[in-house]
Amino acid sequence: MSSLRSKILGAYAISKLTLLGFAVVVFADLHFLNRQIDAGLAVADLRRAALEMRRDEKNLFLYADYQGLAHFANEADEARRLLTEFRPTFVGIVGEGRVRELEQLIDNYAVAVAGYPDLTPAQQARASETIREQGSALYATTREILTRERSKLARATKDARDMLLIALVAVIIIGLGAGWYLLRSVARPLKRLERDLVAIDEGRANELPLPSNDRELRSFVAAFNAMLAHMRAQQAQARRNEKVAALGVLVSGVAHELNNPLSNISTSAQLLLEDDGADAALKRQWLAQIDGETERARRIVRRLLDSVRKPQPKLRKHAVAELVQSSLRLVDTQLPAGVHVCVEAPPELECVVDRERLHQVLINLVKNAADAGAKHISVSAAAARWAPAIEANALIAGDPAAVAAAPQALRLCVQDDGPGIPESVRDQIFNPFFTTRAAGDGTGLGLYLVEEIVAEHAGCIVLISPPAGGSCFSVWLPLQPPPSTGHSA
Repeated sequence: MSSLRSKILGAYAISKLTLLGFAVVVFADLHFLNRQIDAGLAVADLRRAALEMRRDEKNLFLYADYQGLAHFANEADEARRLLTEFRPTFVGIVGEGRVRELEQLIDNYAVAVAGYPDLTPAQQARASETIREQGSALYATTREILTRERSKLARATKDARDMLLIALVAVIIIGLGAGWYLLRSVARPLKRLERDLVAIDEGRANELPLPSNDRELRSFVAAFNAMLAHMRAQQAQARRNEKVAALGVLVSGVAHELNNPLSNISTSAQLLLEDDGADAALKRQWLAQIDGETERARRIVRRLLDSVRKPQPKLRKHAVAELVQSSLRLVDTQLPAGVHVCVEAPPELECVVDRERLHQVLINLVKNAADAGAKHISVSAAAARWAPAIEANALIAGDPAAVAAAPQALRLCVQDDGPGIPESVRDQIFNPFFTTRAAGDGTGLGLYLVEEIVAEHAGCIVLISPPAGGSCFSVWLPLQPPPSTGHSA
């Protein structure tokens, strides 16, 4: 299995080996150029010795300078030494045969000049021509060697420069390749990991995908996902604990909620029993009060039962516009006078939901808005993608990750012009038995049931309530049924 450590160390080792190779090439080039420079110095010294011998030769013929013959002999010895000591260099320039010819030429030239003083004038005249020819040949040969050596040095310098250029290009290419490899194999997975962590933080994902197959990232992702699962389990357990703790509140809530209707029923029943002479109209009023308070108690008990049991949702495909209209017909008689509700929903939009449960969601939201004092309520529906960039003061309840994972979602908005929800109680409105209404006017289970029903459909609720007033509840539901729930018959 690959790992980030091995990739980084491998790229580092390649870069260092590349630099080492470049250093070796530079050293080899410098060593080669140094040898060429040494060869050039030897050739230059040979050329200088030849020129000195020619100068002594001219002094001999022009001024009869016999004292310069010793200097001539020394320069001839120097030329022989150079040919012997740097023989491979000279052989490399002109070949073995030409080097031997040059050695023979120097020997003959030196012997002829050394024997010149001992000759008769007639012999000196003949010998001078031979010596001049030998000097000219030595001059031409050394000039040819110098010319070839300079040409060879120029080629060596060009080759060294080309080699350094090639090595530099190779170093750059290998460096860029190593950088691209690290970018693709290390930086991109880490960047992808960062984006996935942001998605989890924003609620667009519920687990961390594996960005690459590297051992370190696999271990991190596995540990992180295990931590997320553990945190969700703890949150679920905390919710269960809260519900268990709410049972105590439930007892007091039931007692409080049922106490008023039962007291009214008891009072009306006692009046009927004690006042036999009451007229029929008064008796009907007391009986109607008993019937109304009985119905009120029945509604309280039904709400409490709905908050405890969780019926299996019966998912069907429904037209959203018809669902909204039928919900409003059910709640219309319960709305105070003067409340206007407008609906905006495309007729072709469909969703897969439990009809009765979604009715309850819309009824509770509309009725809560009307009871809070709203006069204008708008209900709109549209298909949309989950938008994580919601206002900063928004309250989100439910599972936004499931909505974000859906290709498209249904967005149901219930917006009103009421007084809004104070920020001090906003975090508590989905808690069971929490209500801001006067005692006896509500059970505090309406929004709690809305959240439970939305959670059954793998959705979420977004509440926006600006300080200026009004509130907007946005119910987000996947247009397709949640994976864990199929269509029920």
